[in-house]
Amino acid sequence: MSELVKIFEYRVKVTKDEIDFNNHLNNFYYVKWMQDSGIEHSKANGVTLETYEKIGATWFAKSHYIEYKAPAFLGDEIVVKTWISEIGKIKSKRKYRFYRESDGKLLAEAETLWVFVNIKTGRPTPLKEEIASKFIAIDDL
Repeated sequence: MSELVKIFEYRVKVTKDEIDFNNHLNNFYYVKWMQDSGIEHSKANGVTLETYEKIGATWFAKSHYIEYKAPAFLGDEIVVKTWISEIGKIKSKRKYRFYRESDGKLLAEAETLWVFVNIKTGRPTPLKEEIASKFIAIDDL
């Protein structure tokens, strides 16, 4: 088995459709990229959407927290760094940092509290070892 990816980097470029009335990146896209980067991190560690379907359980977001540090603008290339900071029996906390690639400026810090749930019932369920074993919780970058 290959080594697990502890900190995953997800790259995106701000497009015209993602710019809001204030002429910067719409806040919606930070949450979208939080989800997208988490999915890609999971895939990089061998856990795909098919894996979740097979075991009949997946992650539901319980809460999101974002602190904005600086705006992003049209054409900015963004690096989203994400990692698992806590993993428990039914919950996991994932953290994120958003950087502008051109100058390394920290644009935002964020976290999501995820709950592992049964797909059919929508109720919390114990995290399967085959999922938990694919992630290593780290405190910070």
